[in-house]
Order: sequence, then structure tokens, then C-alpha cells
Amino acid sequence: MTELSTIVAAERRIDIKHPATDEPVGLAITILPDSHPQVRAASRKATNERMLGRGKVTAEKLEAGRLDLLVASVGGWDWQGELTFHGEKPEFTEKGLRDLFKELPWVSDQVDIALGDRAEFFRHADEPAG
Repeated sequence: MTELSTIVAAERRIDIKHPATDEPVGLAITILPDSHPQVRAASRKATNERMLGRGKVTAEKLEAGRLDLLVASVGGWDWQGELTFHGEKPEFTEKGLRDLFKELPWVSDQVDIALGDRAEFFRHADEPAG
């Protein structure tokens, strides 16, 4: 018998891939499910800001909100092999993550796509990906 309360989403790692070759570049990012407290807080903050804006939504505000939510949805990273960013293997910080996402939108796009695949947050590490 399966206990319903044991079916919970868990963080997972994704390998960032080269946008042209689809080969892993050597950066693994840990992403958090939308049920994680950090992600939920960022989502509520974005919703509150939109509600307080009284219809004054701009492209810049939407873009900033998306970035905030993406940053809140990342729990860490692992720079593997010889891969560097501006000559170094940066420590995981919110500023470092924001800088990476702003400069290389193809990385944030891959994180965004992975976050949308909800089922993958419910797989055990030993299960094959769908």
C-alpha cells in the first residue's frame, strides 16, 4: 500500500547543455520544486507586487519577476571539469546566479524548461528520466 503523504516533490539536478550541440557543458544546477518554501515565497512576492501595481505591468517588470522566480528556484550549482565563467569557478550566490542568467539567457531557458517538467521532481534518483 502506498502512503499518499510520501509522494512529495524533491529537488533535482540538471546538466546544462550547449545550445547548438546538446552536449553537457560541465555545469550541473540543482533546481527546487514549486512546493519548496523558498520558491513559494518568491511566487507570493511576485503575485503581491503585480496586485499592488494596479494594472501597471511592463515588460521590464515581467522580465524581472521571471528572473526572481528562476533564481529562487535554484538551490545550487556544480562547476565540473575545466569549465569556468569569466575565468573562474564562481561560488554559488544569488548575485552570481543572476549574472549568469542575464549574460547567458540560454542557461536560464534550460532551467525554466526543466522547472516546467513537474513529473521529474517526483522521480527517485534511481528511476530513469521520462
